[in-house]
Amino acid sequence: MLIQVFTVSGKLVKTINTVSNTDGFRNEPIPWNGRDDFGDRLATGVYVYKVTVRNPAGEQVDKIEKLVIL
Repeated sequence: MLIQVFTVSGKLVKTINTVSNTDGFRNEPIPWNGRDDFGDRLATGVYVYKVTVRNPAGEQVDKIEKLVIL
């Protein structure tokens, strides 16, 4: 699973790359401390995140949503 967090202007600020094996539609929580790739806290505001999931057969799905940091 690949999670990318972007500013609304499109700048990539955080990448989380993790492997998750699950038999169903649920997944364990993915820890994130709210910091960017340089270790700085993200500023309050709206961000966009993209989740990319691939199954064992190699099929891939992407989902893009908004994220609000308070």
